[in-house]
Amino acid sequence: MICFACVKRRGVHSAYAISLLVIIAVGMSGIVYNYMNTSNSILSSNAEYTINTATLSGIQSGILTWYDIVLQNTGNKPFIQTTISVDINGVTYDLSQNTTSIGPSQTLEQKGILNVAVVYGNSYAVRVSATTSDGSTFVTSRQINAG
Repeated sequence: MICFACVKRRGVHSAYAISLLVIIAVGMSGIVYNYMNTSNSILSSNAEYTINTATLSGIQSGILTWYDIVLQNTGNKPFIQTTISVDINGVTYDLSQNTTSIGPSQTLEQKGILNVAVVYGNSYAVRVSATTSDGSTFVTSRQINAG
């Protein structure tokens, strides 16, 4: 018969236990760091255009309008389709649509003539609608005065 009071029980040595806990903590912190880093890159990816300059000018005695609009991709996703429109006297005029890929920090300039009159000094809205390769959309507008 075994005397349980006489048997010495040996547990895990404390140095091994501490080492095991440190390894688990370092492993878990690596997993958390990776998760946070991945989440941050997803949250910080954005699609954004900035309207650098926009000009509307009446030409030929005010019966036509010259437009010159410069956009810059200030986000970090490329745009695959960009539509620019101008509201003049309550009517929206779609300017030529661009399907060229505009990468981050690249600019897009559209110039042309509209068969409509603008009044010098009046305010008009320029709107931009764009789509990225992953299907995200971005819309912005800016009020400009005709020159």
